[in-house]
Amino acid sequence: MDDERTSAQYLAAGSYVDLILAAVIMQICFIITAIWVGTTGNEFLISNPEDIRYALRIQLGLGWMMCIICGLGFSILPLIYDVKVFDKGLMRSYVGMNMLGQLSIMLGIMIGDEDIFYSMATIGITLLATSLFILGSPALKIFKSRGVDSQRLGPFSYAIGMILPILGLITLLSWVARDNEFSIYLSEAVIFDLFIPLAVISTIISHFNRRLNWQLIDSDNLGKVFATLLILMLVSIISVPLYENGDISKRVSASLAMFPYLFIFIALNPKKIIDQIVDRQPHSKMILASLFWLPVIGISAYLEKMDLVVTTSGMVSFYRWILIFGFAMQALWGFVNYLHDDHKRLSLHRRKTTWLIFMSLNIGSIITTYSMMNSWYTGETIIEYPRIGIGVYALSYVLILVHWIKEVIFSLDDWHKSPMFYDQYLKNPEQGPGFTIDD
Repeated sequence: MDDERTSAQYLAAGSYVDLILAAVIMQICFIITAIWVGTTGNEFLISNPEDIRYALRIQLGLGWMMCIICGLGFSILPLIYDVKVFDKGLMRSYVGMNMLGQLSIMLGIMIGDEDIFYSMATIGITLLATSLFILGSPALKIFKSRGVDSQRLGPFSYAIGMILPILGLITLLSWVARDNEFSIYLSEAVIFDLFIPLAVISTIISHFNRRLNWQLIDSDNLGKVFATLLILMLVSIISVPLYENGDISKRVSASLAMFPYLFIFIALNPKKIIDQIVDRQPHSKMILASLFWLPVIGISAYLEKMDLVVTTSGMVSFYRWILIFGFAMQALWGFVNYLHDDHKRLSLHRRKTTWLIFMSLNIGSIITTYSMMNSWYTGETIIEYPRIGIGVYALSYVLILVHWIKEVIFSLDDWHKSPMFYDQYLKNPEQGPGFTIDD
């Protein structure tokens, strides 16, 4: 690795490596815990299923997946907005609280004692929520600098960070008020039906609009698209309690759950994407594949909300499985791989797709979709997920771990602290972000 950037202010560039390694490690911890819960039938798990499932979902959404999102933010945003917002102490605090929070939830579940579980889950969720609170100040600084890159990504870049403290507060309050069924629903919905889709869509737009300059969404429409998508997502979340209270019909509620995904898929201009692919323009195949899962997620949500696909109460919705693995996980790891190649300064035409990871995530999602559609066709209730699909998803975790061990420890490529392409945003690239001529 080179040392062309030695100033403390340039520290954030390349910091994604630390957070990605943390995410890789905690992914494995998560899948071990999930498999343990799914294969162990002791009295503790049987008597506390809802709270255990909620803790696991928080570990997923605010744990390793949030580590990836924040790792990308730590590494790229100071360069794009040319500001000094992150320091080593903040990053260490975030990573420490995030990993300790996940480990606390994991141990609380696996120890198998009810009192210990609730104590350790409370500690874990508090740590994960607090890790989001401490990102509020740098997120505000990015928001104040929003005019710098408004033409390529607009609010999809600077507004996401402002949601983090709110997300932490909702999660913490929902755990405290977990006896209220609506509070648990609200917390999970805000994470998986609002924040995760918004953050991942931001990375997709960043890749195509900013990094590749495909201009899928015109700069004048970015704010309108963001506002429309945000409103559709919020209305979708609100529609569930409205339907349960009898204020709207099942079909309306199901349609509202589908609209955000269909809208953003159309807004991302799939025809232009296909034209660029036909012209053999370089791009991340993982990010591309994740984008085309959006309509599948929307249709799946509609089918499940209409009870056309029936599952047991303890199962995670099929559309969320596809959302997490086919869409979010694939897009995030695809973006990380592309950024890593930027740090290695590889030509866009020399970049390789991690085909085994690509195939495992997409084949797992195809199996999940097939199982769901088979239930729709036959009318049979699904009592468990297809085990082969779970196995393929679990394989993807292992493949990602092996890939990043190879990239970080055994790679022979030169790694540069300043990534290609992103230095164009800095007034003084040799100084790092946040400097002007007079500094």
